[in-house]
Amino acid sequence: MKQPLLRVVVDGSNLATEGRTIPSLIQLDDAVRAFLDEYDHADVIVVVDASFEHRVAVSERARFKEAEIAGEIVTPPAGAVGRGDAFILKIAQRINAVVLSNDSFQEFHEQYPWLFDSGRLIGGKPVKGVGWVFTERLPVRGVKSVRATRAVKKLAVALPEGVVPAIGDTLTPVKAARTTKRSGVKAATVVKATAVVKAVKKVASVELKEAKDAATKDAPATKKSAPVKKSAPVKKSAVTKKVAVAAEESGVNAPAVALRRGRQPVNPEDGFSAFVKQFKIGATLMGEVVAFTSHGAVIKVTLKNGLPIECYAPTTSLGDPAPARARDVLKRGDQKSFRLATVDSERRIAELVLT
Repeated sequence: MKQPLLRVVVDGSNLATEGRTIPSLIQLDDAVRAFLDEYDHADVIVVVDASFEHRVAVSERARFKEAEIAGEIVTPPAGAVGRGDAFILKIAQRINAVVLSNDSFQEFHEQYPWLFDSGRLIGGKPVKGVGWVFTERLPVRGVKSVRATRAVKKLAVALPEGVVPAIGDTLTPVKAARTTKRSGVKAATVVKATAVVKAVKKVASVELKEAKDAATKDAPATKKSAPVKKSAPVKKSAVTKKVAVAAEESGVNAPAVALRRGRQPVNPEDGFSAFVKQFKIGATLMGEVVAFTSHGAVIKVTLKNGLPIECYAPTTSLGDPAPARARDVLKRGDQKSFRLATVDSERRIAELVLT
């Protein structure tokens, strides 16, 4: 039996930045393809922030523009209140769609209570050796959620005796029954909106007080740790040592660990500058497969001066159609020909395409 169509609104900016500091159009495409493979009955609408085009790598901007013109990617109107998040939730509410995102949308919990309904929010992350894994999730509550929920509409609602509304509960308006001469029915008891608001405020204040107390307890620890900042070189060397040990145990070079985390530069500044001078976008080069990540492979390119540079080849760049895993088409130690597709100067890493 054919499954009913599943409408899905994709938080493109969120998935494109998962594990990275700069959004990647290639990673977003990889995530959407993986989702459609798992949910073949889904119809997706990909939404990104208005600033997405200017934050991706320069080499990806032309492809982004083509996708936007073709209607494959949607951006909110410039200056839209709430930016991309509000636009995503408004679309999802209108078509009763599932939202694919790792965001909790805390500031919208009161406006869109259906976010807590089962199956309305799905998250996804790439897993090493597996690829993208998607699972149902519930939004995480926080300070923003509490503040949004405190803005309860002043409506009269009927509640069972002794029941106190919890933060995030949907309060349904109940009209008092009118007394008529024919039936002689008495008016139903109605709880005043002011009582409900006070109850919600009381619960919110307790949660906020607990948060402040927790912050106060952490404050002394923060002050004690302040002197450690002065000995930054020692702390940094310890962290570097731990990363090196973890890399050695896993059989992956240290730069590959940084690549997976997506937070620190992968290559040394001098070496990467020499790489950019030697190879231009579109150039063909030889590289050695040295490691694998959850959705790609780490490629070592040796410069003319003999200096090795770590590059990255995502699974989407390893064939058409793309393989499920990089290991399906590459082996550790393989010498392959690649084309330079993208250069990320901030993280000092280049993305390659298998030729």
